[in-house]
Amino acid sequence: MSPIPRKTYRFLPDPKYVRDDMLFDEDDTLHTLHNWIPLSAVARGYVQIPDYGSYDILSEPYTVAINRTSDGPAYMMSVFHQLHCLSYLVEHYQQGYDGVELTDEVAHHSAHCIDYLRQSIMCAADTNLEGETDAGPGWGSEHECTDYDVLLAWANEHSAMAWRNGLLPGEAIL
Repeated sequence: MSPIPRKTYRFLPDPKYVRDDMLFDEDDTLHTLHNWIPLSAVARGYVQIPDYGSYDILSEPYTVAINRTSDGPAYMMSVFHQLHCLSYLVEHYQQGYDGVELTDEVAHHSAHCIDYLRQSIMCAADTNLEGETDAGPGWGSEHECTDYDVLLAWANEHSAMAWRNGLLPGEAIL
């Protein structure tokens, strides 16, 4: 895989993806999270690396449903695993706000996601310096980032399956 180019982004709040009032109502939360779906690749981040055996650093791939009749090797790109974890935590945070009791499965999955995101943040270690702006804490600062459009295009070109085709209208978790 060739390196994905870098691009400068200015961090600003975007109500399409997060709103202050979205957590008060399950429908609002799910509607807002549904807007996140295009942020994920068509295969939910699972990509095929045809010559994966020639890379010493790669572990064994997952086996995923490539289509309705066959399975194949695939890797999940971490960025899409991270987005999945964040959307999972948002949905279940809202359910807790609504008084839904935490199950063992949700507790286990949430703990995994919290630790996975902690390690992902530390791995990326964004060292851009933030200062005071009119936009609020953390907003308005420029960050040198992976060009997400290029990354998403690469992931879609190497997709292992057509995950979005099986997505139901009410499903929002990436």
